[in-house]
Amino acid sequence: MEYEYYHQQFLIAKPCLATQIPPEIFISICKDLPPTDLLSLARVCKKFYGYLCSTNSLTTQEIWRNSRMTFLPFVQLPPPEGMTELQYVKLVSERGCQFCGKSRIRKIYWPFLVRSCKKCLEERTIRMDQVRNQIFSQDSTVPDDILCGLTFTTGLYKSGCDKSPKIQPSSLYWIQDVHEVYNEFNKLNVKERKEWIEQNREKGRRKMEQNLIRGEKNEYGFPRFKMSVVEKCMTYNKAIVSPSTNPFTKRAWIGFRNKLIPEYMQIAAMLRSKRQEIERRMEVDVAIQTRQMDIVKMIFTLLRPEMERQQENHVQSVANNNMEKSSNSSSNYNSIVRMNSIFESSMIKFLPWCPSFRNPPFTNQDPRNLWDDDFLMSTLIPQLREEVECLKNNPAPLTTLCGAFLHGGLNNKRIYKCKLCSRHSNKTPFYSFFEVRLHLTRSNHKVRMIDDEMIQVFPFLDNASTSQIIPRNKTDLFFAAGFNCNLICKLLY
Repeated sequence: MEYEYYHQQFLIAKPCLATQIPPEIFISICKDLPPTDLLSLARVCKKFYGYLCSTNSLTTQEIWRNSRMTFLPFVQLPPPEGMTELQYVKLVSERGCQFCGKSRIRKIYWPFLVRSCKKCLEERTIRMDQVRNQIFSQDSTVPDDILCGLTFTTGLYKSGCDKSPKIQPSSLYWIQDVHEVYNEFNKLNVKERKEWIEQNREKGRRKMEQNLIRGEKNEYGFPRFKMSVVEKCMTYNKAIVSPSTNPFTKRAWIGFRNKLIPEYMQIAAMLRSKRQEIERRMEVDVAIQTRQMDIVKMIFTLLRPEMERQQENHVQSVANNNMEKSSNSSSNYNSIVRMNSIFESSMIKFLPWCPSFRNPPFTNQDPRNLWDDDFLMSTLIPQLREEVECLKNNPAPLTTLCGAFLHGGLNNKRIYKCKLCSRHSNKTPFYSFFEVRLHLTRSNHKVRMIDDEMIQVFPFLDNASTSQIIPRNKTDLFFAAGFNCNLICKLLY
């Protein structure tokens, strides 16, 4: 009996084999799971929760991103600013009010990034007239403009304490946001307040634009409007400066949209016509690189806008460091490293190696002809996604340029040689991937379109040194990632 007791205790204490899965295998399993299964898996144990809910892990973010892109076809846009992939997936996948737990609630209020029932929304939002009477009542010097940086939604006057018989639309603000911005405003001196209000007004405008563009999608799940074109529309510019009209409320958006669409289509067609006229005179190799960059722009602007904003911030940070001639070289290096994270996105990282990117299907077999956006979104980008998955799931051998760069982690090792130089000399130096590409374009070779056949790789070279030459700007980053952009980004000196 005593033996059986201890034997049972031993069996109870024995750890579950599922929790002993190596992280590499766990990641491989997760890449094929839908978001609902990932959420269930995260609740199994602390170890799985740590794997799937880490806020600092790029691998964790990639797991959730891939699951969302694969299994949620109508949630292809990236998370809003300040929200992780996990939070984004939970917001759109789960059901029920986030505050009271009421079931079957699916309504998401994008300005506040919450899923809420009407009762909980009323409890946590406040109208403009209530802000004046309840929060600003003790300080008449506080202007209404301090709320211009806050996102809001349109709702009806609340019942209960408000006995007004009128049922009119009103802008509803998140109460917690109002208190935070009020406290922040009070800490500023008189000179700082005006500049602070202007900055918040621009910040709030961008947030509301983002929320409306997020909801206005075409049949492929992409945003219908490009802000680069919208900003050229007179309807948009008039609405922005008008003191009596705010086009970024839900109530006014419908009328604003109906006025915007005809002008938007006309300007977009005009810009396309002008561009086509210019590009018909391009040389073929320049046109090929231009078409490839059109694909990259489509992916950045439609699929990864937050990456583009992050990239611009890092580029500006590096520029500021250079202008100030900072002696802290490690800070500058870290900024470049953060910029490189943009290219760790699977779509961007694998893109230069996709057959349909290297040799795209040109309109009438002429790279000088522009593609339609519909063709890019409905045909070419889905094809590229399939090719990316194929490259990820079927790694190329390390002896190939693609395998060494994508799967060997050898892009910064000096294991590459220029084959063009090897034809004339047996003593040719080793380069990193970035260095050998620079050599091909800047040396006497003056290569315009780099091909894999021009580079030889030695993946098993002993004592291979690490390159100290790193990309210093956005142009170099694209080139170092394998994009042939030297003819359009002026890399040739």
